[in-house]
Amino acid sequence: FWFEPGGGLIGRKGCVGALGRTDTMMCAVYGWTEEMVFSGTSTGDVCIWRDVFLIKTVKAHDGPVFSMHALEKGFVTGGKDGVVALWDDTFERCLKTYAIKRAALAPGSKGLLLEDNPSIRAISLGHGHILVGTKNGEILEVDKSGPITLLVQGHMEGEVWGLATHPHLPICATVSDDKTLRIWDLSPSHCMLAVRKLKKGGRCCCFSPEGKALAVGLNDGSFLIVNADTLEDLVSFQHRKDVISEIRFSPGAGKYLAVASCDNFVDIYNVMSSKRVGICKGASSYITHMDWDIRGKLLQVNTGAKEQLFFEAPRGKKQTIPSLEVEKIGWASWTSVLGSCCEGIWPIIGEVTDVTASCLTSDSKVLATGDDFGFV
Repeated sequence: FWFEPGGGLIGRKGCVGALGRTDTMMCAVYGWTEEMVFSGTSTGDVCIWRDVFLIKTVKAHDGPVFSMHALEKGFVTGGKDGVVALWDDTFERCLKTYAIKRAALAPGSKGLLLEDNPSIRAISLGHGHILVGTKNGEILEVDKSGPITLLVQGHMEGEVWGLATHPHLPICATVSDDKTLRIWDLSPSHCMLAVRKLKKGGRCCCFSPEGKALAVGLNDGSFLIVNADTLEDLVSFQHRKDVISEIRFSPGAGKYLAVASCDNFVDIYNVMSSKRVGICKGASSYITHMDWDIRGKLLQVNTGAKEQLFFEAPRGKKQTIPSLEVEKIGWASWTSVLGSCCEGIWPIIGEVTDVTASCLTSDSKVLATGDDFGFV
């Protein structure tokens, strides 16, 4: 408890007295008067304090009480057990509990719950509704009468690197360090349509040209191809130990799959026979970007050493192509940040590494770039 005598702050430890030891405190709120404080513990209790003295403990949740909000006439708490509890103004009676479950979601929900009873990390109440934030990146609105609406959701811990748009439907796929693959609706609802858990975090993903399959590169050097509708496994491989940084189906029938890793190699697989048919060697650093030409016979690769390399597909033999010739090649996609074709994307003052991503529209008129400063 911190007091402000004069200009500084003086701290006093709470006195537990005869009520025993104190647990780790996860949250705290002031009550209806200045001297009343309520704190949630790691064991599921709520401690009631007057001034700096502990006067009572109440069992509130199974597991830690992560969040608490004080109202004029009561309290609302949320815990690791995925339960929201409404309390009277003295914390003596639990008036109502709401379990965050898939079965309780209202029809207007924008997305899907990753699991039942997610850990509740933030909670707020007003106008007859309780707002709940979960460890799984979901924000829900709980009506006091019962219905629960999922308002918005995202990935959980870690970074989101993998993003792929469907070739002809208004949907996209994302993978993240949180070990989930998710499909999102790109129409105004922006809700999550499907999700599946992965054995490792993901770094990249790509739809096949006709949109039936979805390839996902993982952080442990493995990759898998799943059915784009059901997200069920079709095939998986592991020939590398480091992160799979980029993955691309060849254009047209999508006969080949190029898989780039931070081991400095690009492996080429025949999708039909499920065999590795080529290895692209010669990069002196990890692979950052990769594109096929429209014939599916040539790969363009960027590396962390700022090399722009070319490999013949499917064998993977290194090719030397003059920069003037590169402009004449028809590319199925352009995500490269190197080469005379896109030299205008680099800042006048700064490093070539400042630009981390690019993407060219199919009519080759507009190039979008993303950089280290947070700009698109």
